[in-house]
Amino acid sequence: MAVHGRLSVILAFVLTGISTLIVALRFYSRHFLVGKLSASDWCMLLALIAAWGSAVVNWYMIHFLDYSAKSWQNRETFAEVVTGSLLMFWTYRVNYILDLCLIKTSILLFYSHIAASNKHFHYVVRALLTIILLGGASMIFAAIFMCYPIADAWSFKVFEAGLHGIHAAQCYNPGHFWLFNAAFNLVTDVMIWTLPILFFLNLQTLPLRRRLELIAIFSVGLLAIVASAVRLRIMVLWLSDLVNQGNNTANLLIWSQVEQHTGIVAASIPFLRPIFRRALTKVRSREQPSPSPAVRLVGDGSTPLSPVMPRTPIIPSPSPTFGESDTEFRPPRSSLAPIKPMRSASTWGSTIWDGTQVRQVLSG
Repeated sequence: MAVHGRLSVILAFVLTGISTLIVALRFYSRHFLVGKLSASDWCMLLALIAAWGSAVVNWYMIHFLDYSAKSWQNRETFAEVVTGSLLMFWTYRVNYILDLCLIKTSILLFYSHIAASNKHFHYVVRALLTIILLGGASMIFAAIFMCYPIADAWSFKVFEAGLHGIHAAQCYNPGHFWLFNAAFNLVTDVMIWTLPILFFLNLQTLPLRRRLELIAIFSVGLLAIVASAVRLRIMVLWLSDLVNQGNNTANLLIWSQVEQHTGIVAASIPFLRPIFRRALTKVRSREQPSPSPAVRLVGDGSTPLSPVMPRTPIIPSPSPTFGESDTEFRPPRSSLAPIKPMRSASTWGSTIWDGTQVRQVLSG
């Protein structure tokens, strides 16, 4: 238990750090490269904050689960450990449900945006979003009011009475509730992460290669389905008896963290495409050979905003231009006509351009 407990704490903070980096890159891409932040992004930020709360609660849960021989001998110490452990379990239940609800809401808001033109897909996404919001709100309410009054959920007197076979009538048995919650998360994960795969397979307006790329990106979310299935299995073992409950508490925390952060990372990866595309463009530009200095010397001198007639470079002749004849230089018999100024081929300055024309010129 001690080894698994430390592993769950380390894994919680490592996964939370990775999720923080991915969400930060997502906000950079959306704000600086795309120039638009949506409700899906802000919802994912709230999910990340809840994930940090889950990591902190995970640490306290492992701290209070140390039922040492000393705590059993001293009633006051034992009461402190039990109260802290029950309070952390209550907080963990509420925070876990809230975090998954925010993650799935963010994903479905993104689906609703990309599927606005497809009515059938749009209706399915709206129905799923309604199920997630109503189901999440009801389960949060049930987790908060597991006991009435709420403080009895972490009361040592209620816990001590249960050891003597006196069950509290003001609290319900949360075992069936947790099984329903785990099954609900597994079913909704399967529906949410397989939905875009089916959508892109039937989307004929995109080339096949592009569709396969998008399917590969969204297939990362299939790991969240695996994590939900494993967590459901551990939940069944955890609820079987007190011995399995003590042995599988750390495993339950580990797979809960994996489930949450897999959803955060998989839902944020599609938004990192502009960053990868810009980095790939810079790499390709560095691989191209640099232009010869002669190009700069004999360039036409034009700019994107003031194009001029191309000029042929004047190369001096190797032979002398005077001194070949003994005749002296004679001035012309008649005065030369003045040279007329050449009109520039550019319309810059003589025509008023609007913003669209300027953007067209600047964009090439």
